[in-house]
Amino acid sequence: MITRTAERRRQPVPRERYRAVARTAKRRRLGATARWPQLALGLAFFTASFIALPRLTAGIGASVGELAGSLQQAVPGLQGEAQLRLPGQNTSVGAAPIVDPLPQFTRELTLQLSGKVPSFAIQPGRVVDVALSGGSITTLAIDQSGAFVAPLTLREGVNAITVTLRSDRDIVASSSYTVTVDRTPPTLTIARPTAGDPVDGPTVVVEGTTEPGASLQINDRTVVPNPEGAFSESFSATPGPLSITVVARDKAGNETTTKLTIVVREPPPAAGPTMTVNLDRTTVKPGQFVNAYMLLRDGTGPRANVTLTLSVGVVTIGTAQTDASGTAHIAFAAPTTEGDIGVVVLGGGASGRATLTVAR
Repeated sequence: MITRTAERRRQPVPRERYRAVARTAKRRRLGATARWPQLALGLAFFTASFIALPRLTAGIGASVGELAGSLQQAVPGLQGEAQLRLPGQNTSVGAAPIVDPLPQFTRELTLQLSGKVPSFAIQPGRVVDVALSGGSITTLAIDQSGAFVAPLTLREGVNAITVTLRSDRDIVASSSYTVTVDRTPPTLTIARPTAGDPVDGPTVVVEGTTEPGASLQINDRTVVPNPEGAFSESFSATPGPLSITVVARDKAGNETTTKLTIVVREPPPAAGPTMTVNLDRTTVKPGQFVNAYMLLRDGTGPRANVTLTLSVGVVTIGTAQTDASGTAHIAFAAPTTEGDIGVVVLGGGASGRATLTVAR
């Protein structure tokens, strides 16, 4: 006989409990739904900040315009005007007119000023004002490419030029330049040689002074003066008349030219060595000691470290070497033969002689 255990019947859920559980589940669903936009917005901001962080770090030392550009690229929602405007100013970053290269120095009184406004700064109603040394202002229209041209009349000295991009009465941006007009030729003085003077060749030396900062040419040879303007140049020349042309040119292009003619002579023959012999006494008794002093020189001065040989009559007495002053010393005893005897010294390609008298 099989006995089945009676299933226990499940008690029904009370209606109030069912409603309470339903309300709790609904609140949870609503809370999760309400938090999702906030989570999504926070995630987007975190992603944009993570992307922009390297650019913001690199832009710390950069300009304000570069920093703004990094932010705009990283976060598209921040993109706005093409040019960043600085607080409290009406100047656009980078919108200053770009002027074609101007000379720092010139000797001309007229100057053609030309340039261009950056393409992003070109807008209807904008013009370019050119002011010269704080004087009258010339207003120029700009074409579609932003180009402008203005002829200027300069004055001697320093000329300050200001180029301004303007919209009605508001200044957008400006740039400034300086051009110095110098119409005075540089000074030039030749100290040597003097025109017409004969100069021993083959080397010719030209010395003088010019205006500091000027460049110099001597017979088409470029010479660099020192900061004070002094110069010295040497070159070889053959014997005969020689024309020398010296041209000094300053930074503005002014020139001063000096021409002179000299006569280059044959170089003098080199002086050969010479020997001088001096005795401390010229009359002695037989056997008495005598001191001989020798001096050896040539065209360059005393000759040192040269061996000299002294002879009395036909007898060689001894040798000595010259010192730094070209001098040597030899002592000897007078011969026993009476009369005038020659004292001869040889060495270094030269010879010298002195006379010694021996008497009782």
